[in-house]
Amino acid sequence: MGLPRVSLVAAAAFLLVQAHAPGRAESLATLYGRTLGEASECKAIARARIDRAATLASAHIKSLAATPAERMAAGNSLAKGVDRGSRDVTSGAITCRQAESELDALEHELAASR
Repeated sequence: MGLPRVSLVAAAAFLLVQAHAPGRAESLATLYGRTLGEASECKAIARARIDRAATLASAHIKSLAATPAERMAAGNSLAKGVDRGSRDVTSGAITCRQAESELDALEHELAASR
């Protein structure tokens, strides 16, 4: 007679979630963007340092994205992450000391991925 209706709904929900699950490039882009956005709000963090980290982060994300669609999704996630990170600092949710610590960790991660 077929699968019970509940099983079909559960299977459809599972497939829908799987279809929209972000890939590694997109997930990292969100994280990297947030860190870069936080750092960009802190005057004590040199702009050249942030630019260098952004260049390395972009290259790493592009190397992980297998298709143009993945690159586009990762780029959108990066931009959204930057906006969120910026808001986190301006709202006081993250301090510049925390932002600098996260930027240190990002730079270390990017250096290790080369």
